[in-house]
Amino acid sequence: MQKIKLSLTNYTAIAFSVFLFITISILISISYSRMSEMAQDTVSQQFQRYVDDIYTSVSDKYRPITQIFGYLSTSSDWDNEKASDINLIKAIDLTRYLAKDTLTNSIYMGFPNGDLLGAHKLSSKTKQYYYDAPAHAKFVIETLIYKEADVNELTRVYLSNKFNVIDTTVTKNDSLNVFERTWYKIGVQSPNLAPTPIYKDLRTNEDSLTLVQKHQFSGVVIAADLNIRTIVDSLKASDLSDDAIRVLFGDKGQFVVYHNNNSHFSNFNDSAKNEDLNSLFKRENFKVIIKHNLDKNKLFSFNFQDKEWFGQSHAISFMQNNNARLLIAVPKNSILGSSKRMLQDTMLTLISVGILFIPLSWLFARVLTRPLRTLSEQIKQVTALDVSEIETTQSNIKEIAELQQSTSKMRTTLDDFLRLLTMLSNEQDIHSLLEKTCDKASIMLDADSAFVYLKSEEDDNILEPYILHTQNDSIKTDISQCPSLSTQWPYEKLRNNVNVKDIQFNLIHPMLKTALIKAGIHPENSNVYTLTIPLVDRSGNILGLLGFSYDECLDGEELTHVMGVAKTLSDFVSLSFESQNLMAKQKELLNSFIKLIAGAIDTKSPYTGAHCQRVPELASMLAAEASKSTKTQFSKFNLDSKGWEQLNIAAWLHDCGKVTTPEYIIDKATKLETIYNRINEIRMRFEVLIRDAQIQALTAISQGECAKQTNNILAENIAQIEDDFAFIAKCNLGEHMINDEAVDRIKSISQQTWLRFLDDELGLSPAERAQKTRATPVTLPIMEPVLSDRAEHLISHIDNSLELEAHLRFNMKRPLQRNNLGELHNLMIQRGTINAEERYVINHHVIQTITMLEQLPLPAHLSRVPEIAGGHHEQLNGRGYPRGYQEDEISLEARILAIADVFEALTASDRPYKTAKSLSQSIKILSFMSKDRHIDSDLFKLFLSSGIYLDYAQQYLKPEQIDHVDITEYL
Repeated sequence: MQKIKLSLTNYTAIAFSVFLFITISILISISYSRMSEMAQDTVSQQFQRYVDDIYTSVSDKYRPITQIFGYLSTSSDWDNEKASDINLIKAIDLTRYLAKDTLTNSIYMGFPNGDLLGAHKLSSKTKQYYYDAPAHAKFVIETLIYKEADVNELTRVYLSNKFNVIDTTVTKNDSLNVFERTWYKIGVQSPNLAPTPIYKDLRTNEDSLTLVQKHQFSGVVIAADLNIRTIVDSLKASDLSDDAIRVLFGDKGQFVVYHNNNSHFSNFNDSAKNEDLNSLFKRENFKVIIKHNLDKNKLFSFNFQDKEWFGQSHAISFMQNNNARLLIAVPKNSILGSSKRMLQDTMLTLISVGILFIPLSWLFARVLTRPLRTLSEQIKQVTALDVSEIETTQSNIKEIAELQQSTSKMRTTLDDFLRLLTMLSNEQDIHSLLEKTCDKASIMLDADSAFVYLKSEEDDNILEPYILHTQNDSIKTDISQCPSLSTQWPYEKLRNNVNVKDIQFNLIHPMLKTALIKAGIHPENSNVYTLTIPLVDRSGNILGLLGFSYDECLDGEELTHVMGVAKTLSDFVSLSFESQNLMAKQKELLNSFIKLIAGAIDTKSPYTGAHCQRVPELASMLAAEASKSTKTQFSKFNLDSKGWEQLNIAAWLHDCGKVTTPEYIIDKATKLETIYNRINEIRMRFEVLIRDAQIQALTAISQGECAKQTNNILAENIAQIEDDFAFIAKCNLGEHMINDEAVDRIKSISQQTWLRFLDDELGLSPAERAQKTRATPVTLPIMEPVLSDRAEHLISHIDNSLELEAHLRFNMKRPLQRNNLGELHNLMIQRGTINAEERYVINHHVIQTITMLEQLPLPAHLSRVPEIAGGHHEQLNGRGYPRGYQEDEISLEARILAIADVFEALTASDRPYKTAKSLSQSIKILSFMSKDRHIDSDLFKLFLSSGIYLDYAQQYLKPEQIDHVDITEYL
């Protein structure tokens, strides 16, 4: 028997419920209004007490510094025109003040001539990296004597905690320039005390501001660095609620914000670091709030973070000529918290009046809401993507029964769709993706067939058949039987966003209909109806066509349902198709860019050849053999597609840091070579020695000496000079080993002198002249050694944040100098042509490689690229670089890369500093490295037993390099 369904309205017309609701609402509204006014008055008084406390606290803490400025800016003791006029005793007085005041970090003075005098506290953070201070130093006095724009004399006097002098240093400094300092520019214009904008002090990593004032009777600018944490502590110390906002802003635009137990410092021109406060930090928004609410005795309201706030603005002056304002604001809900509690009490009283109506209302509501509660639970499950079936009793209410049917249908459709998305989300192949889409979609839409057309790569106006699918396994579909279509059919105008109106039903191309019938999907002479949806990318470009065929015509709700599901499917297919194409192109772009960088590194120096291109090839060969190996040590090494991609990128970019290595070092073919081979300079000095000997002999003959005897002596001298130069020229070559005997002879030859008549500073650049640090002028002509190590040969390091970070992260020992171009220093290199300083620069490319690769936003599966690429110079004995990893810290990929890098370098025939090794020589060297645990011995044996060494040699080595290798003696 069919149940009688009643309308929901028959159960909802209850007059007393409406009356009770209206009565209670009016009473609650009146009570809430009165209590809100009382709460606002209380908060306004609390704000005023807080402001008074802030003013007292901050003023007391800043009074000492204002007093010291009053003394320094008016006293004749500090009325000087240059820093050297102030003696050390007076400067030490400044440190005595710093010791007493925890608020002040530094006091310094800028003089009109560019000099700078400063007294600074020393902390553990600043001692080494900024002041190079002794361990027990507590203060430092800096005196900068300004000489030139690039050459200043900086004197540092380090003091103990008892103000005794510990040490004094004098250095050259070209980075400090008083005239360019912000505080100096502000101070020159400020006869009264003025603050700079708030900034992050890099020495202490704390937020600070600088107070500046010009001396009343001179051009000296006095400045002090203050830690403004005092302001924050003052803002924090209050009985305001935790969610209150306190903004203290000065007349220079700087401001401090305290909110939720966190403080934020900024200028109006800076972007906010806290996204929650971003809208408040915007200059214009903030100015509008303050401009229209300057009355400190009146609360005002404003919107912030989608909440209503109450606030007050107060003027505060706690520093000479430095007026500030304080904005205090709390959420309206926080202010009215007590009012709400009182309101709740009122509500309980009012609700008790209607308690006699509760039993009747409860019985009525239970009957009404039972099916709705069931539906609510079902919808919650669907919201959580739980689409499992739940047994329900059909309601007698018509509207609820229809809602139950719709919910059940929604659950079924969502279940099918989620299963489809889950299956397709992991699909990487586009053909398989579309095949599975057609399979599942034809079931969901109850279609006889599903087909996909994609835009032709040759002609953008043609759609070519790609997939034809049917649920009937007995039918063998042939996609080649389907005709090509025009992109204009059936969509003459495609929108950027396809909606249901773009879906065409009951429209079929005659040739497509023939193909579907011929394939046996539809009977002969039957009606064929198709549902076709355009596949469009996010730019509105057509990608293809998704279609379904039916034997019967769809209409009404069934058609609406099918079209809606088909629309969602087409969006997913379009997005997936476009995304996979985009990912493929991005990978292609990345690989091309990687190879471009590697090629640029190889091209940078004609002598590195194709090193960056050959190492990935050799590494891939060795990794493939390791993956196939059944040996225990390689059992866990099995690279998937992502692992191969990671290894390949690391191999291609393992030397990307060489872009920072000077080319003349990479290409250095002789010991004296820099940008050019300096043997020519030395040759000219020996030529001068020969000319001097000839002139000496001619002079002696002209003065009556025996011509024959003199010429014999001349011949001996010339022969000795030629022999000495030949020896020096031989030592200049990298293949010549320098032993102790050779070192002694080089030093002996260097004692010979020649007479220089011309000024050697003429024609030099400013940087070259700066390198010549001569204490006294040179009087010409002057005797000079034919070989020497001079001061200008020492090139200093250029330290920056990256260099300092490298010292902390890596264990490579840095030489004292960036380079040493000394002639003796380079000629006495024992092996090769590279000195210790240049070797460090070359090895430093690994640090640069790691640093550069770590800056890339690599996805998770490529996260180890920096580690693999930067580990190819690590050794299993822990003596490698740049980190000195132990054996268990070096990954197998990095070990593979190390062997590939060494073997390629040994066999390369395009290096200027060495001749290419033969195959047997290279294998022998690798065996020594294996025994010394420079490289992995298991990988070395696999390298030999697999025949990789020979395969690589036949492909890349010259025929004369490939000789016989008996690998049995190494296995």
